[in-house]
Amino acid sequence: MNDTSAVISLKNVTKQFGKFTAVGNVSLEIPAGQIVGFVGANGAGKTTTIATLLGFLNASQGEVKLFGKAIRPSAAHKSHKQIGYAAGDMELPAQLTGRQYLAFLGRQRKGGVDNYKDLLERFSPQLDKKIHTLSRGNKQKIALVAAFLGEPALVVLDEPTSGLDPVMQEAFLNIVREYKKRGKTVFMSSHYLQEVMDVCDRVLLMSHGKLEQDVTTAQLQAMGGKQVHVQTSYKATKPPKGAESITHQIDDDLLTLRFVYKGDMTELQRWLAAVKQLKDVEVSEYNLEEAFKSLYDSEEQAA
Repeated sequence: MNDTSAVISLKNVTKQFGKFTAVGNVSLEIPAGQIVGFVGANGAGKTTTIATLLGFLNASQGEVKLFGKAIRPSAAHKSHKQIGYAAGDMELPAQLTGRQYLAFLGRQRKGGVDNYKDLLERFSPQLDKKIHTLSRGNKQKIALVAAFLGEPALVVLDEPTSGLDPVMQEAFLNIVREYKKRGKTVFMSSHYLQEVMDVCDRVLLMSHGKLEQDVTTAQLQAMGGKQVHVQTSYKATKPPKGAESITHQIDDDLLTLRFVYKGDMTELQRWLAAVKQLKDVEVSEYNLEEAFKSLYDSEEQAA
């Protein structure tokens, strides 16, 4: 894909603060209609990357394009009319009410605000109090309504569900799912890995300012394998070939064996059928935390 067809394009982007390199030589392209998760530990460079691609910061080196046009802080506002943005704990105009702030944004947004009432019904923000008096969760509701207002072509989100309760988190995820069906583009960083798996097509892993992995959610899911928990009174039971993260515990003459299995499920079934004096077994779905940890640790060791 060439960058003229990419909604987001970063080429060899580096951002330095003095001698510290926050983002180092990052290149990526995101086409229209893709929902992309952006993950990594605190300090990995996610927020700096987002600030640079939106033109809030100047790249020290490299090229940033949105919708095929170069982005620089002096002219970034021209693209922002096509972009929705929200971040956890983002600064909103403290002395405005939520209603005043959203009305202001609605006048700036291309394509009208036909989804305004729908967004209010989903998030139920407090609109008639000054923003500085609101709780963190209510401020975040207003930020998310603002991000999706007018259905912009691209929505960029930095920890978007920070401060939201589970009901509001699900409301947010439903909107992203609908965006996906309508061919919109979403680029979102998150610490909640399950929400990334629920809605994203693709996951980018940042580590120490570098883009270390670019995988589909299906690939990330497969990395987690199956979590297997077996209890047996036959203490000599050995885990199957290919088992990882193995733990043994003997209590009251009962062996508890736990492991991660990433091999052929038919082989796992054969192994379970052959376990002597089996008392209990549990095979759970992929563990996303473990999948991510495995992916991240592999990059740490390679560094």
